[in-house]
Amino acid sequence: MAIKESKDRVPDSLAELQALRQERDDLELSLAATIEHGDAIAAQLATANAQLQAEILERRTIESNLRSMIETISRNKEDLEALILTITEHSDQLDTQWLSLYRESERNARHDPLTGLANRRHLDETLETEWSRSRRCGTSLAVLMCDIDFFKIYNDSYGHPAGDECLKRVASVLTAAAGRDSDSVVRYGGEEFTLLLPNTDKAGAIRVAQDILDCLARLALPFKESPIADVVTLSIGLAVTVADGGNCLGLIAEADRYLYTSKQRGRNRVTYKGQDGE
Repeated sequence: MAIKESKDRVPDSLAELQALRQERDDLELSLAATIEHGDAIAAQLATANAQLQAEILERRTIESNLRSMIETISRNKEDLEALILTITEHSDQLDTQWLSLYRESERNARHDPLTGLANRRHLDETLETEWSRSRRCGTSLAVLMCDIDFFKIYNDSYGHPAGDECLKRVASVLTAAAGRDSDSVVRYGGEEFTLLLPNTDKAGAIRVAQDILDCLARLALPFKESPIADVVTLSIGLAVTVADGGNCLGLIAEADRYLYTSKQRGRNRVTYKGQDGE
């Protein structure tokens, strides 16, 4: 019986021995793998540690900046409160000043700084309005296009400061001739001026044009170098219509054509449709 039991235990011992050998082999493989990849793992750990340190440094910098900002705001708190109080107390005055500046800028955008007359932008806006009124009410609308004769010669002879003064004196004559609030006197460009005369027929527009020529003659601004006179003169083109469905710019174009005709006929005159075969 004893011999039989011994034979039965021998296979069990061999199996245990094989299991132990397998465990040993597995441990050796694990150890070899650990040794093989140890440098890569160490490098990854070093990289992660460096990134962590950089984030910590960045957060500390941000916290330091925030603390400095809070300290600055705290130090200037009284100054900020005083500024806010001042703005609150003077808000009405500030609003008035801003409104005044806005109105001034709007006026400058629509007026010529040299003569103080309205400019092309103002003319474009006003012409549209008056054209609509003429079409709606059936009233006449007149335009005078005026040009200082030989103004380049005047500038060359007397200098640009004198030329600027001449423009201002002519502007005064035009303003005096167009005396109604509804009339518009515009510096159209350079030495050229435009008068927009609402509710004015041809006879009335001719009277205004002739008054301009007469007043300028009486003013007698010296111009010895002028080929046609010893004083400053104007050429004028006149156009009148009752607005229909057409374009208001056609009225300006017609007045400009008659201005050109005035220059062709010797200048210092007014020309209009129906005059001398026109």
